[in-house]
Amino acid sequence: MSTNDCQLLCLPIEIFGYICSFLPAASLCLFLEETRAWRGKARQSNYSFVRAMLEYVRVNEFKDASVFKVIVGTKMIVEELASIVQKDFSRWNFSSEKSLKRNGLLFKSCQVMFENFEDYAEKMKIYQKLRLAQVEAWSVESWKKKLDHKHLMIGVFEGAVVDVNKAVKILTDEGKARLFTSDNPVIMGAYISLFLKANNCLSSSIKSWVGENDDEVEIFNHGDSDSDHTDIDTDDDFFDF
Repeated sequence: MSTNDCQLLCLPIEIFGYICSFLPAASLCLFLEETRAWRGKARQSNYSFVRAMLEYVRVNEFKDASVFKVIVGTKMIVEELASIVQKDFSRWNFSSEKSLKRNGLLFKSCQVMFENFEDYAEKMKIYQKLRLAQVEAWSVESWKKKLDHKHLMIGVFEGAVVDVNKAVKILTDEGKARLFTSDNPVIMGAYISLFLKANNCLSSSIKSWVGENDDEVEIFNHGDSDSDHTDIDTDDDFFDF
């Protein structure tokens, strides 16, 4: 859709209707249907950042289809980021302490961060909830902080008509750059610890893991069972930053 098309939509309704009376019916229908279709798709989202984009577009009276295409693209980016968070969480999600112990390196990390298995299960659910809220709000800070995306919105919606490919690429690159993830359980454990501390979700109470004073839990490797095990520090300050 051209700049002239958008300028047409931005006219007062009386003038817009007068001009439309001279347009071929087929051209007018296509013009309006495209914008209406993309606007409808853009509104099919509960993500807070997408809702913020819709509000910004509404306030600035942007009506071009390209604007709503960018918002639909943003919705898909947020969905992809949320799926990565869910995948990371699934690696740390165990139904029992016994099953967690079978993943020795993760178990030792959890012994450092949590009081017991019940504390681990509760705090990891909190971590999952807050991380998803953070992604959906397009935030790298505490999820409780009031966010101001004004500068980002200005950068994405430079005008009433947007270069869709350019805008979506900017958002894709920024979204992936801001999302921390790692396959290394020690590194990811350090991040989870830092994240929970930042949101006041970790305590320093005495730990009471079952069998905590027994022999050291075996750390299983995916390779040969006789291969060297990876040693990690289990001091209380291991994940402090």
